[in-house]
Amino acid sequence: MLAIEINPGGDTTLSRISEIEIFIAEFEKRIAPVEKRIEESWWEISTTGTEEAQREMIEAGKEYNALFEDRDEYEMVKSWYENRESLDDSLLSRQVEVLYRTFAGSQGDPEVLGRIEELEAEANAVYSNHRGTVGGKEAGENEVREILRASEDESLRREAWEASKTVGREVEGTVRELARLRNRLAREAGYRNHYERSLDLQDIDAGELAEIMDSLQSATDAPFTEFKRELDAELRARFGADTIMPWHLSDPFFQEPPESADFDVDRYFADADIEDLTKKTYDALGLDVRGVMSRSDLYERAGKSQHAFCASIGREYPYDVRVLANVQPDAYWTNAMLHEFGHAVYDRHINPNLPYLLRTHAHLCTTEAIALMMGALAGDPGWLRKVAGVPERELDADHGKLAARKRAEGLIFTRWTLVMYRFEQLLYEDPDREDLNGAWWDLVERIQLIQRPPGRDEPDWAAKIHVAVAPVYYHNYVLGTLIAAQLRDHLEEYVTHGPFYENEAAGRYLLESFFGPGARENWRDTVLRATGAELDPSHFVSSMG
Repeated sequence: MLAIEINPGGDTTLSRISEIEIFIAEFEKRIAPVEKRIEESWWEISTTGTEEAQREMIEAGKEYNALFEDRDEYEMVKSWYENRESLDDSLLSRQVEVLYRTFAGSQGDPEVLGRIEELEAEANAVYSNHRGTVGGKEAGENEVREILRASEDESLRREAWEASKTVGREVEGTVRELARLRNRLAREAGYRNHYERSLDLQDIDAGELAEIMDSLQSATDAPFTEFKRELDAELRARFGADTIMPWHLSDPFFQEPPESADFDVDRYFADADIEDLTKKTYDALGLDVRGVMSRSDLYERAGKSQHAFCASIGREYPYDVRVLANVQPDAYWTNAMLHEFGHAVYDRHINPNLPYLLRTHAHLCTTEAIALMMGALAGDPGWLRKVAGVPERELDADHGKLAARKRAEGLIFTRWTLVMYRFEQLLYEDPDREDLNGAWWDLVERIQLIQRPPGRDEPDWAAKIHVAVAPVYYHNYVLGTLIAAQLRDHLEEYVTHGPFYENEAAGRYLLESFFGPGARENWRDTVLRATGAELDPSHFVSSMG
């Protein structure tokens, strides 16, 4: 434990402030290089999937966990946190809050924490290297997505869909063991399970979140049922099928709207330079992404993660921010690039003069809000005309179809996130339940209205990478979507008085009100200050109308 000497005859409050400031300053020196090593190892395993990268990720994780092993330090930080309201310095109080959550999230048996690091690294390597087999050949996620988007061959579609799930068998045991170990740490800390602990450490009120999710489910029950009925009728006509099955849809998890026979949204991007569209989009906001792009890894290859994410390597300025993607010239990857570079501009423009602990986003849901607001532009008629250069006559002809697609995206996204939200609760209630595969399909059938294949008993839930390595995260997409709708409404009504994406005033506003302040406030206060109101789901609900 760090030894700190304080003048015992001095003012108690001032002495405590000095004690906290000294500890934080010393702790920053300890944690900064270790956090950077963690982030570099995450990047390396995601871009190579090698055993060497896997070992480095494990060692970096163990080094990080070791920073929090001193129980006396934890109890000291906890006492500061519990009495933080007595501090007159709001910036110091916020640092104490962030410091406590950082410490609390890494408490527990070192052997258990170390085993979790090993299992997470193993899972990451599997997701990076695994490829399903279609037609006797390996097929990555982009190939599977293309088959489900365009093929009229039902047997090929089914084979591709099933191939997308085979990674689930490979990681099922790992994910269940991770859930057991995470639950063990949670119970040692006084929680029922990891789900409850994770929400608490993310500063998410479980009851408030449940109300939001329940209200979204109720609000979308009727419109989604009608949408799915109409969609099934279209798909039955397209494929000549009596019953619509998962492989008739265009996405392995039904996260995206299916392609329509008379509306191919991908044609807008077939000849596009997606990197250039991304640059032009952020240029219009006065936000340069070229530095980030030069350090990024944007195209598909063997051994690389098939997903997309943004990584911020350390917190030293100038910030080292990178994006991993697997770009193809289609709507999916246009959305993904705009999304990930939304994370990137947030990370890149945090005020470097903030204390180290506050040089990050306010919350996971606030960085998701920016990413989701930007990604949604890929389906925005104004952006398609202004930035992507789609002819106006073409957009006029497609106006109703684009509006219908936007509504479908909102409905489909909401129902998919509800499945993830409710499934992870079940997983952490009992990771050993024998009917977990069936429980997953019960939710899919009830919420997404997708019929399970007859007799199917596979760990399809484990094919979703978040369940393994980004647990209890999906609610941040929901909160981010709600914030994004509210933020866009505010920008366009009070700041730009028109489409936000073509006005540098929006970029300046985001820099000042969202990016620059970093984590100096909690997410609720960030939303209130940036939009002038507390979070209100009605902005999102009305956007689907």
